[in-house]
Amino acid sequence: MTESEKAEGATSRVSPAARKLAVELGIDLDSLHGSGPQGRIVLADIERSRASSDIDGNKQTAYQQKVSLTNPPEREKSIKVRRLLARKMEKAWQTIPHFYVTIAVDMTDVVRLRHDLGVTINDFVLAASARALVEHPWVNATWNGEQGVELPDVNIAIAAATDRGLYYPVLHNCHQLSLLQIGENSRVLANKAANNGQLTEADMSGGTFTITNMGMLGVESFGAIITPPQAAVLSVGSVKGEVVVDGQGEPNVALMMRLTLSADHRVLDGADAAEFLGTLKSYLEAPIVLTET
Repeated sequence: MTESEKAEGATSRVSPAARKLAVELGIDLDSLHGSGPQGRIVLADIERSRASSDIDGNKQTAYQQKVSLTNPPEREKSIKVRRLLARKMEKAWQTIPHFYVTIAVDMTDVVRLRHDLGVTINDFVLAASARALVEHPWVNATWNGEQGVELPDVNIAIAAATDRGLYYPVLHNCHQLSLLQIGENSRVLANKAANNGQLTEADMSGGTFTITNMGMLGVESFGAIITPPQAAVLSVGSVKGEVVVDGQGEPNVALMMRLTLSADHRVLDGADAAEFLGTLKSYLEAPIVLTET
């Protein structure tokens, strides 16, 4: 066999896409066994080798940047995003003195109204929280290292779980938006988060308060970790029917939801948290007020 025939045979046993990726990642093709027809090395073989090999970090980063967004690894979460989040949450847990206050809210009227308006339960929670934060500005605050500082604008960060990890896009100036505007803006941000790379730095910055909702996952209540330097985060549980006793002592079935405020004890005390949740509860139990522009 001539040298040219050998070269042609070596080329034919590797697909062009696989060869290109192998060069970028520094993978030795002679060490691989192809899974394609007649032992041909295909792209999937290179990706399996990448996953099982200790590849130089710079080459790995270059590969991740070049992977087409139209064909991402199935449900692969971004290691970079998870590491950044892990460092932030570790610091928050170690440095912020958390305490938790939970309140039960009758969401019967919210559930009835949301169908008529075409908005979600979370949109009502966002709108009610924006109003409550205006009335309790000490909750809409940050810790500057020495004291709590109240902030003039209400910018609510929304925890958005995606295939690549957890993002916190921010709804800016919520206190100036109607319920319908909040619903529309939150959907835009959620869609951006779901489509990798569409969230901008502006979309992710400036949060003064965070809301995280696990109700759609069937979680009844939980306590979230505060995102520094914010003073609090609101955790939203599921809505479920419960037997409650009305003002006349009669049992009734109501759609109940539990809200838990995780608060920074350097900025807030128990009374602050309870009063804020009381205001939030009053808005959600009389949600017609939130529909007014």
